[in-house]
Order: sequence, then structure tokens, then C-alpha cells
Amino acid sequence: MSRRIPFSSILGSVVTHYYRKLAVDFGGPMRAMTLNVGKPSIFHDNRPSFRFGDKTAGEALLHGHFHYAGQSLDVGSQGDPWTIVVPSTRFAQWLHGFRWLPDLAQSLDKNAGPHARELIDKWIVTYGKFNSFAWSPDILADRLYSWLTLWAPLLTGDSMTEAAQLRRQSVLRQLQYLRRIYKRTSPGLPRLKAAAVLTLGGMRLKDKSERFLGQGLDWLDDEIETQILPDGGHISRSPEQSLIALEILMTLDSLLQARGVEGSTAMSRAIDRLSPVIAFFTGADGTLAGFNGGGETSSARIKAIMKVAQKLRKSGPIKAFGYCPHSGFQRIDHKHTVLIVDAGATPRSPFDTEAHLAPLAFEFSTKLGKLVVNCGWSEQQALRFRQAVKTTAAHSTLILNARDAGALLSQGWKSQFLGDAVEHEAGPVTATRKEQVAGTWLEASHDGYRNETGLTHKRRFYMSNEGDDIRGEDSLCVPLGATPLSRDDIPFNIRFHLHPSVRVSLSQDQQSALLIQGGKAGWRFRTDGGPLKLESSIYLGAGNKPVKGQQVVISGRAFCDSDGSTKSNRVRWSFKKLESRKA
Repeated sequence: MSRRIPFSSILGSVVTHYYRKLAVDFGGPMRAMTLNVGKPSIFHDNRPSFRFGDKTAGEALLHGHFHYAGQSLDVGSQGDPWTIVVPSTRFAQWLHGFRWLPDLAQSLDKNAGPHARELIDKWIVTYGKFNSFAWSPDILADRLYSWLTLWAPLLTGDSMTEAAQLRRQSVLRQLQYLRRIYKRTSPGLPRLKAAAVLTLGGMRLKDKSERFLGQGLDWLDDEIETQILPDGGHISRSPEQSLIALEILMTLDSLLQARGVEGSTAMSRAIDRLSPVIAFFTGADGTLAGFNGGGETSSARIKAIMKVAQKLRKSGPIKAFGYCPHSGFQRIDHKHTVLIVDAGATPRSPFDTEAHLAPLAFEFSTKLGKLVVNCGWSEQQALRFRQAVKTTAAHSTLILNARDAGALLSQGWKSQFLGDAVEHEAGPVTATRKEQVAGTWLEASHDGYRNETGLTHKRRFYMSNEGDDIRGEDSLCVPLGATPLSRDDIPFNIRFHLHPSVRVSLSQDQQSALLIQGGKAGWRFRTDGGPLKLESSIYLGAGNKPVKGQQVVISGRAFCDSDGSTKSNRVRWSFKKLESRKA
């Protein structure tokens, strides 16, 4: 288990933290209020060729109901949220970032546009000059992205009025300020979005576009090179962040094409690389696998995004492949049965703030839905669960000695500067696979427990070509040529978190369990270890509240001097599909 955060990195983060704080909190008001924006000409009002949002949430917004992460704010259809107390800082970030605007755009109500303009105009009256919170880099990028991507159809209905002129003037002022503080946006998707925003600004302006368009595209190319890995995955190793990156780039590409502006080669290639990765992470049920801070994402949304991606793609049909060598994930897919395995290393700093300690964890899905899952995460969930679902025990993998395979940065002075980073990685991780006539074999291992126990965790998977027989083996061994650290035995648990929709019952001998999906399809889970136990679990991969679930747990005690072949240190398990029940 290697050291993740050297002192030099901590020192650099401290310096960066205070530089950003001083620059934004003290330099911000003077810079923002003294910007000479003049009177921008009428913006180009070309529309994106697609829009993604929640129609139901949009209807609620028309009536003044703002809902986010389990918290609500009701201001009525004629009110606004800018001069009243909001439920939390997190809610305020979402609110001032106008991340709800795409939902309003999905409404078919004729009042959607006027209502959006009214809310924006009232925001400008209250916060248009400057506010250290509302104008902070990440919120600023979110807000401008929402405004500029949805300028048409929402914000162009009164283009000749004084209010519209003030709206355009505010956008230009915010764009100029974002360009000045661009390097203070958070590394990762916030900075990718900020570069896209500056490009969008140049695309919208009928004059002065050279101030933003070229520089925005240059910065965007830099972020694409940093964040989009050669296999198409996002550097965070999060399926959901890969999806968001694809959506940002596709939206930008659509608007540039509508304006007659050619995007960069790097952007086009990134779209081509990202779209197969989304197919890779999509389970048999059409939703995303829940790794590294990501949730399900509805199958309808994924289908809509992938439909657009296919039209933009320049290199043939989108197909899921079996292995992401740079992202570090494996996929086994036979006859609508899909297994996705985390076989990669922790993302490098500073892109590890969403990382989970989940080496060799897997998700298993069929057309009827998810069967085995990780506890997952959704942006809509309450933050009090965030750290808990990052732990190894929150994933379907082996946990040794009730310890995480790696270590998250504990709350304290370091976390103030580094965020929710990983202090010790769960690695290194290795994996090999073999495609055979009868099915697919995958063998993987990690050394996340080796420093403390001297043991390596090895995991083998097999799936038949019919997708109805999945076998696994977990072993704990002293690597060949290494010296055991002790001869003691230590406890382990192998956890299989089940999706809340799955019904489970244990056999009397506690060596097998019956798993039922959708009240019809059944799978028999067996093990030569055990006895099996059923324990409570929670699922946070969808919605805004945790959902109670169950997990099947195999427990045992492993010797620290074993080669992994003894019964104490090796557990076999399997899932076999039963004949479907008649409706």
C-alpha cells in the first residue's frame, strides 16, 4: 500500500488554497465591478440540436418549487429564491449554478421562457455586480454553462428590451471574469466545463468573439488531453463523470456546428472515445454501473445521449469493448448478462476526490435489472453518507480484518486543502483475461492489504457463453518469494450487496441463497465457504434517499502464512440461473 500524498503535494495544495481564497475573496469584487464590458451586440440564438432535462422537475419549477438532494425551497410562481434563506450551502451552489435550468427548458408550458428570464433578471439585480459566493469559479462556470447552452429557446423571447440588454451585459461581464480566474476552477470536470463555457461565449457573441473562442478551444484541448484517457474513460475513473464529459462536449459541438464554427480535432476525437466507454459501463438493464461516485443514471437518459453520440461519431457504430486498459475496468458480457469489475488503480491527485476504495469490486446485471451492486452514490443523496459509501465494505468485494483496502484522507487540516482525497491507494492492481470456447475467465489481484498483513487478495471470475453460469474464487496468499509477516489468522468478509429490487432467502444449511429478480427470474448463489449470512445494506445509486437492501456475506479466517490454496484462505462461489417462473 503505497504512500499517496507526499509533503510537497500538501505544501503545494496549501499555497494554492490560500492563493485562490485571497484572489477570489479580496480581488474579486474590484475585478468584477471594474470590468469594462460596453454594450454587447445581440447574441447568436442558435439552438442545441438536443436538450436533456427532467420535465416533471421543470413543471415544479414553474410553480416555484425547487428540489435538490432531499431539500426543498418553495417561493411560489411569482417569487424568487435570491433574497431568502436557502436550506444549505450545497443547495445554494446548485441554485446559483442554475443547474435546474435544463429541467425548466424541458417544460412544454409557454410560460417556461418568461419565467426563466424573470428569475435570471432578478438574480442580476441582486448578485449581478459581484458576490464572493455566487461568483466563485465553479458556480460561475455552472451558471454560464446553463445560460449559454439554453440561451435559445429560454432567454431570447424579449431580445429588444432593456432587460435583455442587461442580461447580455451581465453574461459578458461574467465571461470576462471567468477568463481571468479560469485557473482557479477545480481540477476535473469543473475546469473542463469552464473551458467549454468560454468557447460557448465566443460562439454566442456576434462581435468580440475572438476574446473567448480561440482561447476557450485551446484550454478545452488542454483539459481533454489531461482528463480523457486514451481508452476514452475520464481520469476520475467514474462512469458518471465520463457521461457528463460526453454530454458537455456533444452540446458544445452541436452549438458550434449550428453557428458554422468548426470545433477542434481533440474535441471530435474525445467524443469518439467517450461514447464506447459509456456503452462499456452500461449494464444489461440500460443503467450505468456505480463506481467512484457515480449512480445509475436512467436508461432513458443514457439512450438519448447515446443516440446523439452515434450521429456525431465519425468512426462507425458504438460498441462496448471488453477491457478499458487505462481506466482499469473489465467487462464480461454474454447473452444479456453483464459483469463489470474494478481492476484499476486509484486516480492520481488531484483527480481522486471522488475515488472509492473498491479493488476487485463488481456489479452484475441482467435485462431485468441490477442483481449485485455497490452501495453507489447519487448527486441527490445527503452528504452525511458520502464518506461511508467510499469504504471497501460498501462494495461487493473482500474486506480483510475489517479494514479498508487503502485509506481515505481523514477529516482534519489536510482535507481542508486536498479535499476528499485518497491518502493510501489500494494497489497495485493487476488483471488478465482469457476468452475460451465455453466462456470468459478473468483473474485479478491487488496488494491493498499487503503492508499490514503480508497477504495479496486474488479474485477469479468465469462467465459461460450463455450468461447463465457465473463462478468466482477469492483467495488470500503470501506472494511467491515473499516472507510471511506472521502466522496469525485474521478475519475476512466477502460481501455481495444486492440491489433493493432483489428478493433473497437463505437455505437451511446456509451454504446457498435464492435470489429473485422481478418476481420471475431466479439465481442460485452457492459457496464452499461460509456459513452464509444475510446483513442489512443500503443503496444510494438512485434517487435522493437511501434505500434499504440486503447483502450476502461469506465470513472466514485466513492465515497470514498461506499460499492461498488452503480452505481457510480460499473461498469459491457461484451464481447459476434457474428457469424463469411463468407470469
